[in-house]
Amino acid sequence: MKKVFLVLLLTVSLVSLAACGGDKKPAAASAKIEGATNVTITVGDTFDPKAGVTATDSGDKDITADIKITGSVNTNTPAKYELVYSVTGSDGKKVEVKRTVTVTGTAVTAQKITIMHGAPYEIDPFHETYSGKNAKERQDIQKAVEAKYNVDIDYIAYPANAPWGPDRVQAIINASISGKPLADIYWSTSDWIQQLAKAEAIAPIDNYLDTTGSRIHSSYREIGSFQGQTYGFSEGNLTVDVGLYFNAALVKSLGVANPSQLFLDGEWTWSRFEQWATQVQTLMNAQGDGSYALGGQLSAYAESMIPLNGGSLINATTKRVAFAQNPALQTYDFLHNLYTKGVFEQTPAYDAGSPEWQAGKVVMHPGSLWFVTADNRWGGLPFELGFVPYPKADAFEGEYASPVSGVALFHVASGMTAEREALVFEVFNELQLWRTEAELKEEFELSLMTKFDDPLYVSAYLEIYDKTYLELINAVGIGAYGESGWRRNINVAIKEGNARTVVDSIKQAYDNALNTYLNS
Repeated sequence: MKKVFLVLLLTVSLVSLAACGGDKKPAAASAKIEGATNVTITVGDTFDPKAGVTATDSGDKDITADIKITGSVNTNTPAKYELVYSVTGSDGKKVEVKRTVTVTGTAVTAQKITIMHGAPYEIDPFHETYSGKNAKERQDIQKAVEAKYNVDIDYIAYPANAPWGPDRVQAIINASISGKPLADIYWSTSDWIQQLAKAEAIAPIDNYLDTTGSRIHSSYREIGSFQGQTYGFSEGNLTVDVGLYFNAALVKSLGVANPSQLFLDGEWTWSRFEQWATQVQTLMNAQGDGSYALGGQLSAYAESMIPLNGGSLINATTKRVAFAQNPALQTYDFLHNLYTKGVFEQTPAYDAGSPEWQAGKVVMHPGSLWFVTADNRWGGLPFELGFVPYPKADAFEGEYASPVSGVALFHVASGMTAEREALVFEVFNELQLWRTEAELKEEFELSLMTKFDDPLYVSAYLEIYDKTYLELINAVGIGAYGESGWRRNINVAIKEGNARTVVDSIKQAYDNALNTYLNS
């Protein structure tokens, strides 16, 4: 009886399962992809993986725009490539379709595109000592670009006979004249654009600025321009490079106001700067000879404080030499009066600073952001550095502005066919990590956090980080430290209090150089 009962129970269970739909097939997904069929093309053909492929949801809703495609096809290299198309319907189910694309024929030889740089390891993401950021991301981008355009990107160094400055400029020009440019893309500085453009060794890129080059930031378009055409470019945006750095521990021990906080509170004016420096000097005098409130060359202060009094050295907008005009003259007078108070060190130095600054006997020093971590500048300083922007004149009501010149950027070599030039420029642009304004600021903030210990200094820098303007003083062909050089002359003139006479004596040389720069 037990066996009969078990058979009956099993029969009833199967009938129940059938009644409950136990043998029904799973419901079909609501999304469907069509048109992703296998295809064979010939080397060199144009292939758009999206062409003819559609997706619908629940029968008639078009969701083609939601299709994601993984995989790629190199139409210049014979092979079988697999693409995977996927889309998710309203029911939450993901649908995938695999597609084989067969490329037949003979491979097309890749074109080589060379980018010449002073230090290739800074920009070549595949270099064994690459020092840039986002190595993996840049490697992936380069692989995709090389496959897409069938190019081989090569980063090369400048030859030994073109180490820097005039030698490098002349090497580029000579190669252009010979019809054998050193590279397709040159890394250079904005101060050399005049010479390279006049010699027709580099090509303007204005034809591409509304298309391929549309993502080039306006700050680079300005700094990379000459005589109404754009020759220089780069990714990212220009940021303020110079400011005043101070021995943070020393400021704290002296018990004086923190300059960064004064700036953030809106109190960092010339008069407050003078009060602060005078107070600091009084306290430093107690420490003996060689202790000063301010260090560095006077010209560094003047160059960045003149625009904060409404002036400039050579005005790129009005195209006039301006270092002898009232805003500049007032700045020289202010610095001379400050100098006579004994707050400046007596044997200043450029860049890395004097032994007294290095030893912590000078409280504040002008410098560039990259100095902070550079081994040959301030990377080895035994004290914490703080940062504050230059002070504004008391009556100045304009926006903060910091001069930029000698900016590193890239150029397209001249002498190519139109097709080759367009390819080179497009490839360069697709290699870059273009960021939004918000992303650029965030990246810059993160870089500041690696240089300063106190968020106060990061906040002070972020207030002015993108407030730059083009300064032509170093671009017109007069050496800064030559006989007529503004920087050399103004260092002495501010000390002696005869700035007006001195700048008048060198102005004609700059007028002539500017005229040549603009018109020849």
